Amino acid sequence: MFKLLKTLKYLNNIRKYCNNKAKGKNALYSHTVLLPKTKFPLRIEGKKLVDRDNAINKSSSFVNLYNWQRNNLKGDEFILHDGPPYANGETHMGHAINKILKDTIIRSNILEGRKVHYVPGWDCHGLPIELKAVSNSQGLKPIKIREKARKFATTTIETQKKSFMSWGVCADWENPYKTFNNEYIKNQIQQFYKLYEMKLVYRDVKPVYWSPSTRTALAEAELEYKDNHKSTAIIIKLKLNQIPDVLKEHKNIFALIWTTTPWTLPSNQAVCYNPNLSYSLVQNQTSLEHYILSTKLIEDVSKKLGSELTVLNTFQGSAFENTTYFHPIYKNKELSFLPSNHASETKGTGLVHTAPAHGPDDFLVALKNNLQIISLVDEDGKYLDSAGSELTQKYVFAEGLDTVLNMTKSDTLNTEDFIHSYPYDWRTKLPVIIRASKQWFIDTNRIKQQAVDALSNVEILPKINSEMHKQHFKNQLLKRPYWCISRQRCWGVPIPVFYNKESEDVIISKDTINHFCNLIDKHGSNFWWSLPEKDIVPESILKKQSNIKKGEDILDIWFDSGISWSSVLPKDKIADIYLEGVDQFTGWFQSSLLTSIALQEKAPFKTIYVHGFAVDENGLKMSKSLGNVINPQDILEGCKSHKAYGIDTLRWWVACHANQDTITEVSSNVLQASNDEVQKIRSVLRFALSTLSDYNGEIVDYESLCLIDKFMLHVLLQYDRQVTEHLKFYQFNKIGKSIINLLTNTVSAQYYTAVKDRLYCEPENSISRRSSQFVLLNLFLITLRSISPIVPHLAEELYLHFPLKQADSFFQTEKARVDPKWESLEIENVMNVIFDLKKEVNKTVGANTVNKRIVIGLDEELKKEVEFRR
Repeated sequence: MFKLLKTLKYLNNIRKYCNNKAKGKNALYSHTVLLPKTKFPLRIEGKKLVDRDNAINKSSSFVNLYNWQRNNLKGDEFILHDGPPYANGETHMGHAINKILKDTIIRSNILEGRKVHYVPGWDCHGLPIELKAVSNSQGLKPIKIREKARKFATTTIETQKKSFMSWGVCADWENPYKTFNNEYIKNQIQQFYKLYEMKLVYRDVKPVYWSPSTRTALAEAELEYKDNHKSTAIIIKLKLNQIPDVLKEHKNIFALIWTTTPWTLPSNQAVCYNPNLSYSLVQNQTSLEHYILSTKLIEDVSKKLGSELTVLNTFQGSAFENTTYFHPIYKNKELSFLPSNHASETKGTGLVHTAPAHGPDDFLVALKNNLQIISLVDEDGKYLDSAGSELTQKYVFAEGLDTVLNMTKSDTLNTEDFIHSYPYDWRTKLPVIIRASKQWFIDTNRIKQQAVDALSNVEILPKINSEMHKQHFKNQLLKRPYWCISRQRCWGVPIPVFYNKESEDVIISKDTINHFCNLIDKHGSNFWWSLPEKDIVPESILKKQSNIKKGEDILDIWFDSGISWSSVLPKDKIADIYLEGVDQFTGWFQSSLLTSIALQEKAPFKTIYVHGFAVDENGLKMSKSLGNVINPQDILEGCKSHKAYGIDTLRWWVACHANQDTITEVSSNVLQASNDEVQKIRSVLRFALSTLSDYNGEIVDYESLCLIDKFMLHVLLQYDRQVTEHLKFYQFNKIGKSIINLLTNTVSAQYYTAVKDRLYCEPENSISRRSSQFVLLNLFLITLRSISPIVPHLAEELYLHFPLKQADSFFQTEKARVDPKWESLEIENVMNVIFDLKKEVNKTVGANTVNKRIVIGLDEELKKEVEFRR
């Protein structure tokens, strides 16, 4: 430091303004220096920006990139399997986050020389599409519904595809997969039969989520939970008939049960108790009646009843064996108490009303005790005639509930509004019920442990929430006893079975599946509805039995998309990555894993990447009703509320601001910040580009470089290593921060300031000038490579103006050579001292130093002259 201070000189007004090319007294100043030259615009906005985006999207380098890399790259194949978006509406910010993140990963792999396999897809079946397609029609036959639904989905696919391509997404757009395509459907019914042969698929009566508003069974992933749902909860007394032996001296004893679903009381078939809990016989000091309930819950129940409960006896739950009671509605029916661990003392009374047709725990109790499953509710959520004349055809959430409450009024001790989370149909936004019906299931009990074990070899990104997501995924798998894969609609893939009309026996075989596949080839996927039954059934079956009927169910859309790996991925290969929203742990991630484990005994993916959801500046989920929806196309092209930001800004926001968080804000402020960052990149790289107009790319010997040049190469080497490390886990947000920091501080504020004199004023072919150009060339190529997967449109525009261009697209170029010998911590330390010294000089000489030159003479050990201009 002292040596440097000794050599510091202030040489005012000494500067090179001419390179000896100026002639005559009146020569213009601009001709006396080598000014940067480029036609690349410093700024592009409005219509020009939109036109630029469109022009690049239509350029051959963009349109042909996918096929080019498939034909020319020789590296290891990288497979990203597309989770199919639903073909039922316009694109939204969720689509933008998903597709742009995928494209950023795809392009980064192409730049690494890997051959990418990415086939975009669409989920084309299901009720949301059906409802939109027939919204203005009623009483249509299935074939007409299917025709309208197919037309609607086809139109939507083209609309979404146009948007995805406008975002610069590189994919096999010529051969997308669609779940309504004939080949896809043929594969699907073949895989269904394989599962049936393995006895992993079966038909049975079980309680499932049922939507009365759409008259079909639902999967967990088709539910939305409303946190403030209001149920009517009651405490009701049930008269015991056979009394526990420990209470024989007492008469007229009632068991107390608490339920939030009084409408299920007609289907009551048992009361469950926990043998390991403590129960008490108490006396109501107001009515003097005797009740049984959990010892631990006496105080809670006493408060609800508004009456003191005096304990008369306490006993273990096992004493309930052989105890019976009278049905709460049909008083002449005597039913049993049954043991079950799901009876708890956390809330209620410790005794559980059990209706096997309306609850999974209840159903398991029925199976264990050989109870008949009694379902008294139809597809519309109304009571059947078998429920009795007072209830028949009454809706369980309205007049049916009121009738049940009236029928049990004399036995009801407490009624209250109970606010809790409750499942709703995600399409109609109306509450669902649990209802027993005959459905098709996958036996997940047989495969879920294997699925959980397979996750040990699956990486989940982002790293910050990896373990939490993996544990959540495992928990979801472990608590799923079965998967209902049948739906009672017509827009979907038919479950390819016939039934014996009398016995309900299933008729399916390899021959019938092959026959159905042939019919699909001849008549299309509508054959199940368009042909007479006699033409659908193989003759060999008709000869054996004629009293048969075809199935009327379709396959769950999660089975539709979950089986996509078997149709889309290269044979015997698994995907390197699945990338979808965090909600897909209960959806596509799960259905894909379960079907893959069942059919090929391994996970279909090596890595799962999850992204979050877009919210507005107030943290609210975007919805049309709130009026806070931002359309991605409006960001590109502008609208009444904001200017056209262009595709670069949208992609930068996705990759650098929306790829690591569960919830991501999108607002005018955030978009403007992203726009400013893109403009910073544009401005800084434009200068580097403009200095290369007279440079032929010759390599300058490292030892001939100036100190500041060596320092810049050292920084670029560190930056390149940093980017490589971030790319391992797709941390594009960190790459974004790194590039902005590099360009703003080191490049613009330090290096550009230091080399402008050389670039402008040194002789054109001088070694010092060529040294700076050599560094600027590497700076341009290295930084362009790091940003090009994120903002490929800007990258291609820059490369289009690159004087040393050697390919049609930057994505077709080889990686710039980064030399390990550029690393020098010694030079970094020296330069840090110099930069600190420069700060001190600037403080000393003040602000009016525009034309001052500071020459810092270094000692013999460094042997360099370093020039700074403020």
